[in-house]
Amino acid sequence: MAPDDRNEVPLTPGDHPSELNESPSTLVDSVPKPAAESSALSSSSQTSPSVPSRPSEEDPADSIRRPPIRRLITPAPKALKSSRSSFFSWPFVFLFLGFLAIGSCNFTLFSLVDSFRQPTALSALTGPAVGVISVEGEIFDTRWATDTLKSFEKNKFIRAVVLRIDSPGGAVAPCQELYEAIKKFPKPVVVSMGSVAASGGLYLAVAGNSIFANRGTITGSIGVIMESIEFDQAMDKLGIKSQVIKSGLYKDVGSPFRSMRPDERELLQSMVMNVYEQFVKDVTAGRPKLNEAQVRKMADGRVFTGEEAGKLGLIDEIGGYEKAVEKAMALGKISDPNKASIIYEDGRLGFLTSLLSGNLAFLKPVKSAVAPGLTIKFIYRPGW
Repeated sequence: MAPDDRNEVPLTPGDHPSELNESPSTLVDSVPKPAAESSALSSSSQTSPSVPSRPSEEDPADSIRRPPIRRLITPAPKALKSSRSSFFSWPFVFLFLGFLAIGSCNFTLFSLVDSFRQPTALSALTGPAVGVISVEGEIFDTRWATDTLKSFEKNKFIRAVVLRIDSPGGAVAPCQELYEAIKKFPKPVVVSMGSVAASGGLYLAVAGNSIFANRGTITGSIGVIMESIEFDQAMDKLGIKSQVIKSGLYKDVGSPFRSMRPDERELLQSMVMNVYEQFVKDVTAGRPKLNEAQVRKMADGRVFTGEEAGKLGLIDEIGGYEKAVEKAMALGKISDPNKASIIYEDGRLGFLTSLLSGNLAFLKPVKSAVAPGLTIKFIYRPGW
C-alpha cells in the first residue's frame, strides 16, 4: 500500500498518546471520515434534536494532526485443491499395472521352468523312480546334495541314483563330505561325467558303483593345490606398510602383505602332501581294478580325455547321460523303464522359494576372483 502523501507532523517524545488527556471517543473522532459518511452525519445532525456537547478542553496536543488508521485487509484463502489429485494420476496407475503384469509373467515363466526341470515331486511318487543329483561348477558347498541323498534313501520308490558331474572340483572338505555320503548310500549310484569331471569331480565319481564318460570328457587332474597372492612389492611402491601382532610364528602364514619364508613354504607343502595322500587312497579305494602304484603313476595333476581314462581304468564305460540312467534302472531292478519316473535335483531353489528366502543369484555378493589368504582344493584350472 502506498504511503500517505499528506504532510504529517511527527510526534515528539513528550506527545505520546498515553500522555494525552483525551478519552477514547476523542481519539476516534480525530480519524478522518469519508466524504459520504461526513455528509450523512451533517444531514442527520440537522434533523435530529440537539445534543449538548461536551465542554472542550484546551490541550496543545489537539493541534497535532494524528496519522490516519489504516485497515489491513487479508485476502480470503483460496480453496484447497483436492488431496486426491496429489497422488492419484492415471500414469501412475498404468505404471503400477505394468509392473504387476511383468511380475506375474516372470512368476509364471519361472514356475513353468521349474516344472520342466523337476517333472515329478518326490512326495508324489507312486511307482519306481531314479533320482538324479547334478553337481555343476566349482564345489564350495555340498550340504544340499547330502540332504538329497538322505531323502532318496528314505523314499522306497527310489531304486537307484545317477550322479551327474560337470565340475572341475573345488574345496577339499565339501568334496570329502559328499564322497563319504555316496560311499555309505545303500542303493546303486551311477556316475555320468559331463564336459569336465576333473580333480574334485573325479574324486566324487570314484565313490559311485559305475562311471560313464563321453569320449571328449576332461577328467583326471588327481592332485591338490594351494593358492595365495602377495601384495608386498605393490605396497612398497605405494609406501604402504602392514603391522601384524600375532601369538605364534606361523599365525600369519600365507599373508599377502609379505613374502613367504622358506620354513613356511615347507610347512604348507607338508599339508598339501598330506591331503594328496588322502586323494590317492580314496581313488584307489573307489577303483578296485587299480592298485595304489597305478594310481600314483597318473596322480601328478595331468588330465585325460574320457577315452584315455577308459583305457587307464579311471572310468567303466563310454556313454552319456541316457546310458547312465539305463544302467541305474538295471541296477535298481526296474523291469519297465517306460513307467519309471525321474527325480532331478541340482541344489537350485525354485523362483518363488528363492525370492522368499533371499537366495536369488543377483542378490548375492559376487565372489572375488582373487581372494587373499590360503585355499587348498581338489581343482583343475587350465590357464592358471
